[in-house]
Amino acid sequence: MPDLTSATIAGRYVIQKKIAGGGMATVYLALDNRLDRQVAIKIIHPHLAQDAAFLSKFSQEAKLAARLSHPNLVNVFDQGTDGSNTYLAMEYVEGITLRDALTKFGRLTADQALDLYEQLLAGLAAAHRAGILHRDLKPENVLLADDGRVKLADFGLARSVDTQTQADSLVGTVAYLSPELVTRGQVDARSDVYAAGIMLFELVTGRQPFEGDQPVQVAIQHANSEVRAPSEIQPDVPLIIDELVLWATSRDPNQRPSDAVELLASVSQARSQLSGAAKPHARATTVLDFDADATQVLTRESAEADVTAVLNHQPLAADATQVIDSGFLSIATSAEAETQMHSISRLDRPIRWLRLLVVTILVALLGLGAGWAFGSGPLALQQTPSLTGLTLEQANAALANCNCDVFTEFENSKSVAKDRVIRSNPAAGQPLWADITLVISKGAKLIAVPDVKGMNVASATVEIVKNGLAVGKVSSWFSDEPIGTIYDFTGRDKTKVEEGSAIDLKVSLGPLPVLSNVNQTIATAALEAAGLKVEILTEQFSDTVAAGNVINFVPLTEPIGTDGKVELIVSKGPVPKVG
Repeated sequence: MPDLTSATIAGRYVIQKKIAGGGMATVYLALDNRLDRQVAIKIIHPHLAQDAAFLSKFSQEAKLAARLSHPNLVNVFDQGTDGSNTYLAMEYVEGITLRDALTKFGRLTADQALDLYEQLLAGLAAAHRAGILHRDLKPENVLLADDGRVKLADFGLARSVDTQTQADSLVGTVAYLSPELVTRGQVDARSDVYAAGIMLFELVTGRQPFEGDQPVQVAIQHANSEVRAPSEIQPDVPLIIDELVLWATSRDPNQRPSDAVELLASVSQARSQLSGAAKPHARATTVLDFDADATQVLTRESAEADVTAVLNHQPLAADATQVIDSGFLSIATSAEAETQMHSISRLDRPIRWLRLLVVTILVALLGLGAGWAFGSGPLALQQTPSLTGLTLEQANAALANCNCDVFTEFENSKSVAKDRVIRSNPAAGQPLWADITLVISKGAKLIAVPDVKGMNVASATVEIVKNGLAVGKVSSWFSDEPIGTIYDFTGRDKTKVEEGSAIDLKVSLGPLPVLSNVNQTIATAALEAAGLKVEILTEQFSDTVAAGNVINFVPLTEPIGTDGKVELIVSKGPVPKVG
């Protein structure tokens, strides 16, 4: 597609620069000279502009998007055709994409993730209320404005919920496709919810739940596997985020939120709960001192009850107080607690102190007993040993007495040798329960180097980086290939290299000069102009080259580049006749 920089579209949009490109369109920054504001102009590729079906879909995108107006959605201003250019004028959001942020900064904290996620869902919920599906949710389509706003963009695959429930083909990015779209081609608001759940998983773990060398491998996993809880990847992820992800990504659409509106309500409650003052980790058994008269003991069970309440849109009982009584938890309202306190106040002081002393002693004895039982007694928990770097055989030997099931998973690793343990779940030092999963290295991932012969350095760099490799040493040498083109590179022999490897490039300086039968002085000047130096001067008789002219020159190194040295062979004229 030709560069449209400086062109004027529809008599009002002055193209300033290209800001993005894709398989369907190129996006430019432009100045709307009618309203004196910057806009983003999406111009579809010329070959697609000839496709009536595609033009119809493009027009549909504009009409659907124009129906939406929300602070967390990119607004659409105008759509039309100017000559061979079919365009869409949209709000320009200065900032970066969520993908850029994840690549640069890595995963987010729970608070950061829910803050961003709530804004994203607010935009998606507005679309769902209007009866519109997005169908291509992914971090690349979430814009993070410099002023802190989060904007959902690119309804290029959008469809009306009311008019389309059967996908014409598998669309959307494979990492975020819902199971029903993969297996049956069916889409509704719950498909967007699934993609949103995958995004929340990625926000808090820094990776996607399903990965593979080929897109079809990822699609099959979506269809046949349940998404794991994010805390299995990152143990510091709160339980409530686990529950939100598992709810949104259920393989059964009927087990998910019905749309983004329902999911947003739960996320808002979860965010409020996590952002509460001095909120402890949901998995820990923690004593919370709410006031002088009441103590709440929060266990995993009570945390799960909180999660259930949030996901069912039930308000948590703010006035509930949990009291330990004879080894079990009972719930008493603050009103009941107040009654109990009044009753206690009527007892004379010696009885109160005696009861307090007895209770203190009993609690201490129970604590000692529990400490023995779970520390060295029959209920003692083993700690996971450090297994990183061991072979599977060595790891099994180290776990011989754990009385647990050992499972294995495999993934590529540059830092851990093939067939060695990368990590375990639970990790080293954590309690070892019923089973343990060992992640075994498949060694570094091997990649075929793309064929960049004949390309310039810029084009070759794009191809190399796109394939998961890096550009190594770039050197320039004389060759018969055109000047400025790559004529040799690492992996040209089709040998695969490790992912991330540096690919060295050899760039042609063009052919060496032809100096046969040229005067020695002129030839020397020509060689020096090419960056070469005459290191050896040899004279030979020649019947065909006049004395003082160059017969030939020979490079003293192979290959030879600038600052290279040559042997210059100069004619002494014909061989003298004897007699």
